[in-house]
Amino acid sequence: MAKRQTNLAKIVHPSSKITNQKRINLSQDRLSDLPDEILVSILSLLKLEERQRTSILSRRWRYLWTFVTCNLVFDKSRLQPVWEKYKCHEISIADFRTALYSERSKFIVWVNGVLELHQGDTIDEFRIFFDMDGTFSAVLDNWISFSRRKKVKKLSLNLLSLGRHKYSLTSQPFQSYSLESLTDLSLTSVEVTGEVLDYILSNCPFIEILHVEISRSLMNLKTSCPLPKLKHLKIIYCQNLKHIQIHAINLVSFKYFGCETTRILLGDIPNFVSLSVMDSYVGYSFKNRCPISHYFSQLETLELMILRFFRFPKLPKLRNLRLLKLDIHRLFMDGIPCCTSFLTASPMLQRIVLKFVGLNDPQMDGEINVWRDTCPHQCLKVVELIGFVGCFADMQLALYLINKATSLEKIIVYTQRLSLGEILHDSSYIKKKLAAATACAKKLETSLAPGVELLIL
Repeated sequence: MAKRQTNLAKIVHPSSKITNQKRINLSQDRLSDLPDEILVSILSLLKLEERQRTSILSRRWRYLWTFVTCNLVFDKSRLQPVWEKYKCHEISIADFRTALYSERSKFIVWVNGVLELHQGDTIDEFRIFFDMDGTFSAVLDNWISFSRRKKVKKLSLNLLSLGRHKYSLTSQPFQSYSLESLTDLSLTSVEVTGEVLDYILSNCPFIEILHVEISRSLMNLKTSCPLPKLKHLKIIYCQNLKHIQIHAINLVSFKYFGCETTRILLGDIPNFVSLSVMDSYVGYSFKNRCPISHYFSQLETLELMILRFFRFPKLPKLRNLRLLKLDIHRLFMDGIPCCTSFLTASPMLQRIVLKFVGLNDPQMDGEINVWRDTCPHQCLKVVELIGFVGCFADMQLALYLINKATSLEKIIVYTQRLSLGEILHDSSYIKKKLAAATACAKKLETSLAPGVELLIL
């Protein structure tokens, strides 16, 4: 703390030095009476740009924000106006590219200015969430090196790159600095090889979270040493990935979106309780030859997203499952038989979240025949329905679950979110569509047992 006080005394106005003497100027605001350390702590609760704005309050406040150590988050909010104009066809593709280049330049100036002024010895989080491609490799390398000098705990790069020339991460920015402080690494739209990841992970003994998304360069993720602290692993849309082999005995959750040809070996993971898979790997994961299937009996949370048709296999016993999340596409899955299979296989299930994809507008002229099940579920307490429109499919499934769950306490209905095109198309149509979905959701109340809550959002 003594070191920080010395640094603050060098930068802030002399009249603001930390002192234990009681101030007698009653006209001064009480907030300014607080010690600098407390003011810096308050500033840490604000967003980065909000912190910067406090520099105009007075000479004392001018540089206080530069001592904040909690996080430096540079996000895409500056791109939003450009994106909205492009989506609404207000500007051409040429004007969009020109505007994007201009915003990139402004973004780089902003980030460099903040980093140059930053006075804290450490930062908890450093995040870049912006459209940056390989043209800016030197800039991005410098930013990563800065975060390493500051002993960052959470490093996140989401570069949103629209071009083909993506930024390629090398080991160079991580050299010459200790990586022991890093506990969370997230890379999205960043080209990274298995060798580079292995170098980083081998030097991060306390890494707890690893997230790699949209990297064509990642072909083999194999760690040369154990990762005893790793708890959460996410590998998303790495289309050329062939092999995952890690040694993380304390792994808790694994999220994988990709093809079934990827061979995944996770070893002994007694604490593994959460799995999320998507696309063709869903069907493969339930086959006995799939290594992932060996962990089903210990799962407490299971999330499945299905984008293509496949025959759903016979389910193993999911004795510890408490939470089930299913994306149900009307073209690829029959909802009721699927839910029946899972409810039968999961006797301890307490919450089910169903997200409907591709449902039609409400068509409620005909009468719904509710499926009756001779074997009710005793533990299911909460049902969530996302993307509800009130058509035959989602109404029938909702009524089935209401009748199936004898211990139901709450049903939450999220009406279907609308696209930007629908919102701009016809406001009267939108109001009618939302009103119809809400009206259908309210009809569920007549089928609920006394005490069961219906929440429509």
